[in-house]
Amino acid sequence: MNSKLWRLHLSFPDSWRENRMVRIALFVFIGLGVYLPLMGDVLPKTFDLNINTVSNVTLTAPVTVEDADATEQARSKAVSEVKPIYSRDDSITSHQLKLVAFIYKKAAELQAATAMAPELKLKEFKENIPFVLEDSILQALLTMPAPALDAASKETARVVASIMGEGVSQEAAGREAIQQRVNQYIVLAELDSKARKVAREIAIVSSVPNRIVNEEATNAAKEMVRRGVKPLMIYKGEVLVEKDQFISEEMYHKLNAAGLLQKNASKLPFLGLAIFVGLFIAFLSIYISQAHRTVYSNNTLILMMGFIIVLTIVVMKIVSLVQNVDYVMAGFLVPAALGSMLLAILIDTQLAVVCSFLFALFAGIIFNFESLLPFDFRYSFYTLISCLAGTYSLGKATKRGRILQAGFLVAVTNILSITALYMLASSSGSWRDIFYQYASGVISGVIAAVLTIGFLPFFEAIFGILSPLRLIELSNPNQPLLRRLLMETPGTYHHSMMVANLSEAACMAVGADGLLARVGAYYHDVGKMKRPHFFIENQVNRENPHDTLAPGLSKRIIIVHVEDGVKMLEEHHLPRQIIDFAREHHGTTLLKYFYHKAAKLSDSPILESEYRYPGPKAQTRESAIVGICDSAEAAVRSLGRPTPERIEQLVRRIIAERLEDGQFNECHITMQELEIVTRTICETLQGFFHNRIEYPDHKQVVVKQA
Repeated sequence: MNSKLWRLHLSFPDSWRENRMVRIALFVFIGLGVYLPLMGDVLPKTFDLNINTVSNVTLTAPVTVEDADATEQARSKAVSEVKPIYSRDDSITSHQLKLVAFIYKKAAELQAATAMAPELKLKEFKENIPFVLEDSILQALLTMPAPALDAASKETARVVASIMGEGVSQEAAGREAIQQRVNQYIVLAELDSKARKVAREIAIVSSVPNRIVNEEATNAAKEMVRRGVKPLMIYKGEVLVEKDQFISEEMYHKLNAAGLLQKNASKLPFLGLAIFVGLFIAFLSIYISQAHRTVYSNNTLILMMGFIIVLTIVVMKIVSLVQNVDYVMAGFLVPAALGSMLLAILIDTQLAVVCSFLFALFAGIIFNFESLLPFDFRYSFYTLISCLAGTYSLGKATKRGRILQAGFLVAVTNILSITALYMLASSSGSWRDIFYQYASGVISGVIAAVLTIGFLPFFEAIFGILSPLRLIELSNPNQPLLRRLLMETPGTYHHSMMVANLSEAACMAVGADGLLARVGAYYHDVGKMKRPHFFIENQVNRENPHDTLAPGLSKRIIIVHVEDGVKMLEEHHLPRQIIDFAREHHGTTLLKYFYHKAAKLSDSPILESEYRYPGPKAQTRESAIVGICDSAEAAVRSLGRPTPERIEQLVRRIIAERLEDGQFNECHITMQELEIVTRTICETLQGFFHNRIEYPDHKQVVVKQA
């Protein structure tokens, strides 16, 4: 790894990694890291602006909202254009016809009163009729022959009934309008001029309005028109006022409706967002505590998870900057799968799936350009499918090329998601718009893969995380230390390869990280390169130098290979987890051979503590299993004829001694797992050291054939 990157590695004390208060603070940090970027998407920044002033900024609508003032004006205008609805009142017509009949009847009665003076008749006539008629008309009524009076009465009633039957509105009740309508009927009547004039005048004054406004129907019509006026919207991204532009009353109302004025700034959206984010962070912490205990107990992993989540939100926010009224589909361009892919590689696939749902909700809020709801379903759906595709398409990624393949699969899935959304909405967009959306989906998948490859080394270096990709790189035989190990200590190299195979098989059998154990086993004995010939696997055709050395000196030479290995691994900047294998694989075990040799040669008691490795004991299951496999492989190799029974007895004795010695007290390995490890190691060793058929040499074959 690049040395500059390694120097960025955050080295935290063990107490920090497991501290509960630190863990709570980290989840609070994650919550704030999500909450702060989303604030601008639920409540805009407000400004102190007034009518008839000049704006010093260009403001666009931060949300899609109804322009209440403009909507009310449009509705009022529509309502004002609704004409009154009239209803004909036939009772008025009936009443007017009765009055007409009364006039003619009264005229006939007064004509019959021969003893009454004409002046008195005229006076009484005026006082008893409900209409105001000229004296000439009244005199004509009092002097008309009975047949003419009767004919005029019938004609007047017919005309009034016809006119009022059609309906007379208040607007059409003027004398001239009524006179025109009366003339249309009277002109055809077979009356003399005197009777026609009388009938016309009485018909004119008798034709009163009988079409009145139906308030209930009119109000219902106005309400229907009001409801029919759609709300006038201010769309997110719409320019409300330009910089240095004069603020009119209309602009001011729009700014007010969009919530950009300080006087009406509401704090409720802030509180709602806080509750929203708090609920999901609480859910995330509970989920991790129950389903991912390893992650929950390691604050370094939680911190890294938080950085990945915040990074994903920041990337979404950056992409959202290109979203405007002309291009509202920027959400299809966001490489949302970046966060899920990083989490799947660096931590866990199932955790990445859960975070995918969080990313989907956040995307729905950030790219909510048109919807009146808190989030846009389209972008939530699209982001969720994209993240899940990126997570599951990685599988057990061991090559960086696999990430690119996952990116292309995400691109294909994005296209399918966009197609589904297009069909669900029954959209009628142009082929150009569809092409842009498809192109955005492809770019999203490819960029997500590229960014994942780019960010992966930084997270590995800063947080000391060993991803499968990094482990595969470390297992390359061309790594400097492994190459040196092969060239300088071929025996130790072969031993390390054997231990790696045993460890990987055993770890996979108990659900531990087999790849990590394999790579750790490759490097666990690199310290032997300092003094290779003091270790038996490198003593080919050589005498054992320990035969001539004091046991105390031999003990120091053997023990120091652990310290030498740790120093060499640190000098080559290998990850801490790999260094721990070199430090822990012997734990605090006793060098029995040299201890007993020293006890025989010494007259005074020898302390066991002087002949034990300094430790620490194994802290992980992987480290414990590598230590078991290291001892088992070396012991079995020393057997003359390793039969299955002898191999099993030897392996069980090694594990039992370590168990009795307390070497597994500091790691989470169970008795059941130790039994599985025992069986797996025995099966693997039996495959390595199976009995072979001894073939006779060439001379023996020739003799037998002869």
